[in-house]
Amino acid sequence: MILLCILILLALCGPAHGTCGQTCGLRPMISTLSSTRVVGGSDVLPGTGAWAGIASVRCYWNPPVSVHVCGGTLISSQWLLSAAHCFINRTNPLSEWAIVFGATSLAQTGPDVEVRRIKRLIMHEKYVPVLEYNDVALLELDRPVRCRYNIQTACLPGPSMNLPEKKNCYVAGWGDRIVKSSGRDILQQAKVEFVNNQLCNSSEWLDGYIYDFNVCAGQGGVSTCQGDSGGPLVCEDKRAGVFWQLGVTSWGIGCARPKRPSVFASTQYYYNWIWKTMGRKPVTPTVTPAPAPTYTAAPQPVVTQPTQPCPFPREKLRQFFIMLKDILQYLKGKLF
Repeated sequence: MILLCILILLALCGPAHGTCGQTCGLRPMISTLSSTRVVGGSDVLPGTGAWAGIASVRCYWNPPVSVHVCGGTLISSQWLLSAAHCFINRTNPLSEWAIVFGATSLAQTGPDVEVRRIKRLIMHEKYVPVLEYNDVALLELDRPVRCRYNIQTACLPGPSMNLPEKKNCYVAGWGDRIVKSSGRDILQQAKVEFVNNQLCNSSEWLDGYIYDFNVCAGQGGVSTCQGDSGGPLVCEDKRAGVFWQLGVTSWGIGCARPKRPSVFASTQYYYNWIWKTMGRKPVTPTVTPAPAPTYTAAPQPVVTQPTQPCPFPREKLRQFFIMLKDILQYLKGKLF
């Protein structure tokens, strides 16, 4: 009965169609979250407006079958934010991709679900595959999305914004491990521990692989996994009554391993790039941001002839070497 009343209020008082940007950062349903791992985490309840900014990035082949590849978040009526590595090995044209908004189940259809095609894909010009430097991408949709209670934009914090203590942070996605462990195709959510970059980059954690363009969250049983790439990391700002998207899911060493948190592309770091790329005036920072690390950018990827219709998640070379290091340290402890 309480849930029904909430849904009625949302229907009566929720924003009208076409008001994308008027409301952002709609909240995850915190009351439904538990301490379970995101690998088999809790379902996102349909019809509640939770995770209203999230979208499923899918590709198709004949016969018409869709495959969830990555997540993404709506940041304006016609632009989606996701991860660049989701598209680095794509072998089919953009016309065979689709973005699905407003659904909590991958099989969900109906008037509350919006489907758009990709008009243009813009990967960060300094994206480096395998190392996953600058792992962000923007997708321009073929036509604007009609926003409503279950489809809204994500809130991106400016580069100089001083965010409050990050105690209530959450991730969501339809990742492979999540779906397989739950046995269903329902969007999963979990509360994760935010890990500051200094600790995340220490020798016992990710040992020098973290840069200013990264943020870390989730470890030791709570984390994102394969198939969650491109999706959001959000943290609650109780003062503003909003959830800020602090990260775009990028990479990780395994899933939910101790001292191996998930790594995200920082939305604060890429804030100006995001808005400039969309053709909008970026916000001038009030403080000087930290200098970017020095590295050599790889050339833009060359799309070869199709060998398979969709890219599938694969282990990164970096992940292999870190895991190898863990094994060697374990063996060393056993021998000595």
